Amino acid sequence: MTLILTELSEFGIAMAADSAVTVPAKWPDGEIGYRAYAGAVKLRPVLELNAGISVWGLGKIGDFDTDIWLGDFVRRKGSKATSLRDFAQALQGELRNILGETDKRLGFHLAGYVPVGKEMLPTFYHIHNGPSERVKDIDPRKFNANLDFPPHPIPPGGGYLTRNGDYQLYARLFELVDSFFRSLQNEDIFIPYPPSLEARAEYLRFQIKTVSEIYNLSNLLPGIGGDVKTLTISPAGITSYETK
Repeated sequence: MTLILTELSEFGIAMAADSAVTVPAKWPDGEIGYRAYAGAVKLRPVLELNAGISVWGLGKIGDFDTDIWLGDFVRRKGSKATSLRDFAQALQGELRNILGETDKRLGFHLAGYVPVGKEMLPTFYHIHNGPSERVKDIDPRKFNANLDFPPHPIPPGGGYLTRNGDYQLYARLFELVDSFFRSLQNEDIFIPYPPSLEARAEYLRFQIKTVSEIYNLSNLLPGIGGDVKTLTISPAGITSYETK
């Protein structure tokens, strides 16, 4: 299980990911259960493209843990790709070659700024198998590089958020929390604050950590947890990459 978030806003791009990994475990009575460990690196910068990439879903690609495989892919392809599109297509190609067509779900958030005329505009690819909102006639078992957010300006107050992994509880909770925080503005209380890219990233970290603590207090397997990595990107490039 996992929870990764990518937000495009007027302030820039903020990405966040937990570090928990859920693995099968055999108990003395012969039952097969699951354990959760922390420490996976699910969010990485792609320095050569001033972009970020994160991963959710299947825990192994071929013989390697997915986060380790992703780190190697970024190292191998980051300097060779000439654009985010090239990088997304290269990732699509390797996933198809290694995993073929599979019902086991796996996906990657890829976000950054790209030149359009004289501007640098935000864009977002979601490379995954399964249903696709933009490509209706694709085999859901096949990996596809979906351009979910084509490059264009984001007006003040606008934005685009993608969440993946075990996000159902998260989505229900933060629909209520966001509504509550908006209501506080009538009392001149603003959360998150100040209005900045850094505050947006910390708010994503807060969201993941809050869900993690709820899992710890529940009867659910604590499959979301550990330190949370955040990455921020402005039109000028990567501005921060932090773990807390």
